[in-house]
Amino acid sequence: MIRPHPEPGIHLGSPGEEISIQDLQTIKYRFKRLNQLRGQRVQDFLQPRQQTFLDLLPLLFHCNFPMLPGFISSTTPAGIPEYNPGIQTINAARQLAKNFTYARAASQTYPIEGLFLMGSVGSIAFSKTSDMDIWLCHQSDLLSGAIAELQKKATAIEIWAASLGLEVHFFLMDSKQFLLGENTPISTESSGQTQHYLLLEEFYRTAIYIAGKSPAWWLVPPHEERNYTAYIKHLIANRFIPEHELIDFGGFDAVPAEEFTSATLWHLYKALHSPHKSLLKLLLMECYASEYPQTEWLCQDIKKAVYQGDYMTTDLDPYLLIYQKVEKYLQKAHSHGRLALARQYFYLKVMGSSDNTMDSQTRATREKYMHSIANNWNWPASTIDNLKYQRLWDIKKATSEHAVIVQQLTHCYRMIMGFARDHVAQNQENSNDLKLIGRKLHSFLEKKPGKIEIITTRSEVHSKENTLSIVENRLPGGDGWAMYLKNVQMTNAADFEPIQKCRSLIEILCWLIINGLYHKQLQLQFSSHSLKMPNEELHSTLTQINLFLTQSFNYDPPLETYQTLKAQLNSLLIINMGISDDDGLCVMSERSDALSYGMSRQCFIQTINRISLSSWGEITTSQDEGIEGLFNCLADAVNNSKKPLSLSSLKFVCHTPARAKGIILRVEAVFNTLVKLFSKPHHNRSPRYILPGGTSFYVFQSANKTLSYKQLATRKQLLSELASPQEQFSTIHFDPAVLENTPIHLIYSLNRPQVIQLFYYESKTDTSVYIVDEKGALYIQPHSKAKPSQLLKQYAIFLESILNRNLFETLLTIEYYEITKSPAGIFSYTPVQLKATASNQELSLRITGEDTHKGIIYSIYCNEKEFSSLDHGNQVFYAAYQHILQFRNGKINYPIHITDIDLPLSAFRIDNPEQLQTIHYLNYKQKIEDKFNI
Repeated sequence: MIRPHPEPGIHLGSPGEEISIQDLQTIKYRFKRLNQLRGQRVQDFLQPRQQTFLDLLPLLFHCNFPMLPGFISSTTPAGIPEYNPGIQTINAARQLAKNFTYARAASQTYPIEGLFLMGSVGSIAFSKTSDMDIWLCHQSDLLSGAIAELQKKATAIEIWAASLGLEVHFFLMDSKQFLLGENTPISTESSGQTQHYLLLEEFYRTAIYIAGKSPAWWLVPPHEERNYTAYIKHLIANRFIPEHELIDFGGFDAVPAEEFTSATLWHLYKALHSPHKSLLKLLLMECYASEYPQTEWLCQDIKKAVYQGDYMTTDLDPYLLIYQKVEKYLQKAHSHGRLALARQYFYLKVMGSSDNTMDSQTRATREKYMHSIANNWNWPASTIDNLKYQRLWDIKKATSEHAVIVQQLTHCYRMIMGFARDHVAQNQENSNDLKLIGRKLHSFLEKKPGKIEIITTRSEVHSKENTLSIVENRLPGGDGWAMYLKNVQMTNAADFEPIQKCRSLIEILCWLIINGLYHKQLQLQFSSHSLKMPNEELHSTLTQINLFLTQSFNYDPPLETYQTLKAQLNSLLIINMGISDDDGLCVMSERSDALSYGMSRQCFIQTINRISLSSWGEITTSQDEGIEGLFNCLADAVNNSKKPLSLSSLKFVCHTPARAKGIILRVEAVFNTLVKLFSKPHHNRSPRYILPGGTSFYVFQSANKTLSYKQLATRKQLLSELASPQEQFSTIHFDPAVLENTPIHLIYSLNRPQVIQLFYYESKTDTSVYIVDEKGALYIQPHSKAKPSQLLKQYAIFLESILNRNLFETLLTIEYYEITKSPAGIFSYTPVQLKATASNQELSLRITGEDTHKGIIYSIYCNEKEFSSLDHGNQVFYAAYQHILQFRNGKINYPIHITDIDLPLSAFRIDNPEQLQTIHYLNYKQKIEDKFNI
């Protein structure tokens, strides 16, 4: 392209000095001409059918014609000032609507104030994959219904553009609201109000005027930039230009420091997934921040060129301007390493990261352009050739580049936080947008054990590896795993440099998949001294992990996700990975519980490898062993998963030969029970879940909204757990294999709050009494050579006595049941009626006490005879016992039963009346009776 000669410079005077109306019109003309050149460059890049879009764009918003794209109704706001379609546009419209005719509207009202393309579309960086952002500016007084209809029309035109192969985004703009800092459009390039002025700078630097009013900013000369508002008022007040011909988005006379902080954080946020698109802008933000408060905006360079008249002879490409400013900044700072990165980012932005973003002619033109840039800025001779090769990255190049990018992101983050401390008020620094972006950055950049690092450059890998090796290495700090290119074994691993090192195999597998290296044709070589993993199991495991991550993982959660605390979303548990069937899992038995198998109660759960996905886009892994490792994972899933908890939030994989299905079904059943019992809070209830694990028992219970478990090594410990007092009513869900061949399952199936239930079971040798109290605590006592009727009567008298003294806030009831056992071993129950009245001939044995500073003073009443600690000291119970023996014929030794207990709380080792429950009395009763019945 032959460039014309420079035009004469134009000087517009300050207020009070000479301002030429002709010069103002010339400036408008120059800006529009510059915009026409940019628009023509866009048209030249587009395919012929896509060129129609830009030809018709202003016409579609200037009138409503039923057969044209985007038509909603005849009343949709339409009409653009200073716009008249040319013959080419009218012919293009007739290609779509043969009967289209254009007549100039008689109305002088124009609801649409202007149309502007913005972003990369007008730059050397525009490519087939670029989108088009369009500001659709409308009058401020449009009613909400009219704005809604205009939005519908814009959306319909976006859909039409998509059919042409263009990605178009309209942003409805009210310039008056924008001027006040309201309703700043949020786009793929900005975060709205967090970047008001920087978005405005990008608009002035990249915008392509399509139709409508002229931006007022054009008419403010460079030397008056910091006096923008007053200068525009001066032009209008003195009638140098009619106000209705201008659209005013504002200037840069009052840019707050927090804009640089928020904009840098936003581009850091975008750089996590599109680093080469954002890193050059990050460096620009650093430049701007370093100049604050006397910031030299790039759009001012364009304005200076227009006013000086050399706008047609100077390359004012928006992306080149960024590069030139960054180059000067880094040269001055002697930051040569970062300068090399800036050149690489600029090259990739212009040339694209692959060959399918432009045709060969465009590529040749841009290669020539890049060579001229390299010559003008004295790049090292080999730079262009090296950068051309770097576009064809393999994973090794991508991982090394990722490390450099993360270092750069970290540098930018620290720089802008330092800027914020120096220049930004605390209330601004802690704005919500900044907080959310900061959380996102920290979540992505933070390194911690087990967390999978997602490579920022993974999408740039265009050369996929066909063979990779996973090798277990013996390291000084412990064993670890590494991934190598090609075929590598443990024996020769020291001769090769790994592309990734991890503490565990599960980390290596996740890293492989999440960074796009896994594909069906991939040949994997596996070499380990601790695991036996056949090729079939390895690929099956990878397939399961790939499916899990594909279905469940969100690489880039919406920013509002970080408004809430991080929560676990989904987990995958891989059980016994790399454990073969000859490692003790071959035993056969009729007892088929995978958690407590056979007569030896063997647990088949040996190792658990867990992959967890968080709501903040993190992937973490962990390793556990044995039954407790499994229970840790299950409890953590219940405690930390996003609520409401879903059964699908936890998936299980197992490849143990002949055992896999049984193991998975068993573990799923346990998790389903945990979700059913503990996923929702229970009002005034605290359920327990008891199941076997190996030779022990385990009880799950929630306290303070946290699920935990404890091991009970023996049956005796299990019964002691059932007998323990509870803060709230505690239902119990028994696994079928727990306390088999006892009536305890049946008893707890009837358990209800505020009800004391007494069950008795008479066998050939004794009578067993089971009492479940009002909070679910279980008392068990066998009685040999006892008449059931007499025995139950004694218990009834005791229970009624403690209740009649109203020690409990809520009125409790007592129920009595007889348990029987069928020849088939099935337990059943029958309600019975008991009277708790004692005859005059029966012994009444009541124990009372009083707290003193010396301890409890006991008083024991045998009928009306009192025995006190004051008289008998520590022998008070023995004295009462000797007295009782006097009532027996021939001093026959048969059981003594306490009929009532009235003691202070300290006797039960509690200090709050709300803690008191029936089990305390029963246990104390048994303790004293054991002393009597020696």
